[in-house]
Amino acid sequence: MKSLERQLQVNLAITLIAVMALIWLAGMLLPRTLPEGQFAANTEHYPLPANQRPQRFKWLFPFLAAGGIVLILGVQSLVIRRTFRRLDVIRAELQQLEAGKIHKLTDTVPTEIYPIVKELNHLLSLMQERLERSRHALGNLAHAFKSPLNLLVQYLDELPASETSQHAKLQAERIRQLTERELKRARMAGVGNTTQRFDPHEELPILVAILTKVHHKSPRCIHLGIAPEITRFGDREDMLELIGNLLDNACKWAQEQVFCSIDWHEQHILIVVEDDGQGCSDAALQQMTQRGIRLDESVEGHGLGLSICKDIAKLYGGTLLFTHAKRGGVRVEVVLPQR
Repeated sequence: MKSLERQLQVNLAITLIAVMALIWLAGMLLPRTLPEGQFAANTEHYPLPANQRPQRFKWLFPFLAAGGIVLILGVQSLVIRRTFRRLDVIRAELQQLEAGKIHKLTDTVPTEIYPIVKELNHLLSLMQERLERSRHALGNLAHAFKSPLNLLVQYLDELPASETSQHAKLQAERIRQLTERELKRARMAGVGNTTQRFDPHEELPILVAILTKVHHKSPRCIHLGIAPEITRFGDREDMLELIGNLLDNACKWAQEQVFCSIDWHEQHILIVVEDDGQGCSDAALQQMTQRGIRLDESVEGHGLGLSICKDIAKLYGGTLLFTHAKRGGVRVEVVLPQR
């Protein structure tokens, strides 16, 4: 994308060079088209003969024109920079908007771009309202299901054991899993919203501290490796949900160590999480992203974390891959396109 300031400077320079070239050409042709008497009429005022004056003009004019062009370009460069300095406020606010520090742009802008800023603020407020309304609606609906489900499960537990009651319990458990899934998906509103962008350098150490307390592990058991050139990417809630679920799952299965790295890979963001657990078979790796699938019923959870990770990766146009880790456990690779 070309800079508007640079484009204006280039266009003005081309215009000035073309004008100077026309003046020089006119100055060379004018003495030849006029009668010789007009040059010889006042020869006492000119030390050079009339036929030598065009040659002098021919060699003197390029230097004067070059000096004039440099002076004019310098002046207009200062004028353009001073004019476009008013847009620095918008540029700074866009960076703050991306970081989630503000929710809309200021409307004290030049008249030419005021309609753009006004429309952008309208879209931001509209998306924020829809996002909050969607989250509240899904949250209220999911919470409304909890009490009836708990009563239904208690009622089924009191019934005599039979095949019908077992099927009913399974269906009630499935409804509860779907409810929890929708509660978590309420936090995902897609790319391009007004929420804060994810900064791995600031967010991941806090997330690691929380997970070590939850799983009663040493803070040194989770190793982070974040490339210095990695900046903010993705929605903060989405990325915390994605990486948090992967790290939580790795902590459940790890024996001592969990490794997490974020780096560049062919113009994409590569997130890798692996553990040093016992691992699993190839067939189990294929089943990991299926909703509600749990490979070990003794481990707490409802089998929805990894499927939600898959949904988030798909939402961003990325991929989720499960392989065997060199350390013995499971290696999870998430590839997300940079936006």
